[in-house]
Amino acid sequence: GLWTVFTLGGVGSKSASTSEISSPLANQSVLLLLVLANLTDAADAPNPYRQALMSFKNTQDNSPFPSSIPHAFQINFNSLYTALCEQQTSDQATLLLYTLLHQNSNIRTYMLARTDMENLVLPILEILYHVEERNSHHVYMALIILLILTEDDGFNRSIHEVILKNITWYSERVLTEISLGSLLILVVIRTIQYNMTRTRDKYLHTNCLAALANMSAQFRSLHQYAAQRII
Repeated sequence: GLWTVFTLGGVGSKSASTSEISSPLANQSVLLLLVLANLTDAADAPNPYRQALMSFKNTQDNSPFPSSIPHAFQINFNSLYTALCEQQTSDQATLLLYTLLHQNSNIRTYMLARTDMENLVLPILEILYHVEERNSHHVYMALIILLILTEDDGFNRSIHEVILKNITWYSERVLTEISLGSLLILVVIRTIQYNMTRTRDKYLHTNCLAALANMSAQFRSLHQYAAQRII
């Protein structure tokens, strides 16, 4: 059951609508898991579902679990990472990703060590880019995920070394070749400008600026369009 939940019904190149139709059990299971994990702790015992989410480890990790964690288990992090990368069009998958990054240090360490971080970051950037089409909760979660990732200096350095080709969903300008770091800057600045002219949400504005501030010390070889948009 937990495997179905964590792999969101299987890894495949499906659209969100197709995934929801073909994997209704997985979608409902993720929602149920999130509800259970966010229940308030009892007075005499912590929430076991939250404990499990906070402590599970990779199947390749052979270190023993602390005796204080009775609900710990192991799962294949590579399969989980792949599933999360491919399912970010759904709110519940983004919320699960945020929950894991925020509460499970094993997951956070594993993801930040990946050499293919663009597979995770690009879907998050797409959510922010299509801000008009997303609900505010989905946008907030995507932005907080970026904030968590940009707190790591290694991530902020490595994103400028990843070169992307032909970002078709970015329509303001043809981007035939751009670093992941420059693209991240462009999308965050676009979100700031959208917020200034449309929603005027102080929370969104502050967190966009915080993400840029986190990255700023590691800016390297910026694309000329990204530099222009900063100015």
